[in-house]
Amino acid sequence: MTTHTVHDLYAAQRSELTDTLRSLTAEQAATPVPTCPGWSVKDVMAHVSGLVAEKLAEVPPPLGSDEATARQVQDRAGMSLAEVCDEWEHNASAFSAVATDDSPFIQPFLCDLVVHSHDIQEALSLPIDATSPATVYAAERYLGLLQERAAEQDDVALTVDLTDGHTHEAAAGSTPLTLRATAFDVLRSVTARRTRSEVAGLDWSADPSALLDSGFAQYGALTD
Repeated sequence: MTTHTVHDLYAAQRSELTDTLRSLTAEQAATPVPTCPGWSVKDVMAHVSGLVAEKLAEVPPPLGSDEATARQVQDRAGMSLAEVCDEWEHNASAFSAVATDDSPFIQPFLCDLVVHSHDIQEALSLPIDATSPATVYAAERYLGLLQERAAEQDDVALTVDLTDGHTHEAAAGSTPLTLRATAFDVLRSVTARRTRSEVAGLDWSADPSALLDSGFAQYGALTD
């Protein structure tokens, strides 16, 4: 997938999510997001917009650390959700220009946006397009990182068969293991949005316990 296409996915996701966010009540904006403990819907978006703003301001990385994300939220504590959306949209053109010049960063930015879009939709019980191109793209990027961790940390040759996408064969590792699941389930699982029991209950070719207890989740450990 080209950088231009990735940018298009980000822009489309931003447009769709912004339309949803601008329709929310103040009460909905303050709704806690269970998959982002301590954050409301507005806080999640303060991080998303803050990430872009800090990239444009050339704030030194990492921009996704606990310290950085807390700063992004705190810096926008006095803003309404509408004002956060205004900032995000105001920065769209400059972000597009930087994305063209510095293409690698837009991939994790898109994945972060997709994951947090789903976080918000789940928190508000809104419909989720689980088969969107952006969801499949994010799942494929994260599963590639998962395959690397599986091989390096557990010597597991992990094949991931996306039932609504492609089969991603293992490139390394000596112990074969296959996961068969939708892109959405892979994405929510590998980003620790599912419990350990839920992930273990997916369609595995063998017992995945060793992998689940070590390097499975991109962010933190799986819990029940």
